Amino acid sequence: MQLGKLLGIIGIILISVFLLVAIRNYFSNSQITNNIVKEVDAGAKNNGEEQIVDLSVKNYNYYPNTINLKYNVPAKIVVDTNKVRGCLQSIVIPDFGVRKFVTAKDNIISFVPDKKGTFSFSCSMGMGFGKIVVS
Repeated sequence: MQLGKLLGIIGIILISVFLLVAIRNYFSNSQITNNIVKEVDAGAKNNGEEQIVDLSVKNYNYYPNTINLKYNVPAKIVVDTNKVRGCLQSIVIPDFGVRKFVTAKDNIISFVPDKKGTFSFSCSMGMGFGKIVVS
C-alpha cells in the first residue's frame, strides 16, 4: 500500500509541474535568448498583397520565435509540417481569433493583423510559443 501512495504523490507532482510550465509558457511574452533571429529572418515576405511567413521548429520551439507583421496587411503563416510535429501543430493566436491544427494538406494560417502591438502565439498546450509584433 505504501508503494501505491508514493506513486500517487509522484504522479500529482509531475502533473503539477507540467501545468505550471504550460501556464508560464502561455502567459510569457519573453523571447528565448537562443532563438533571437535577425530582422530579415523574423519578418514576413511582402508580395504587395499579403505577408508570407515560413514557420518551422528550432530547439524544440517555433522558428522564427518572433514574427514581424505590418498592420492591416493580410498575413499567411506557412507551417513546415515536416518539422512542426505533435502538439506544435495545434497553433493558437488568441488576439486574432486563430486556432488551427495544421496538416500536410492544410498547413496555411491566414488572418489580418488588425491590431498594433505584441501578441503571443503558442501550441494549444502552451509548450511551444512565440510572439507576433504588428507595426
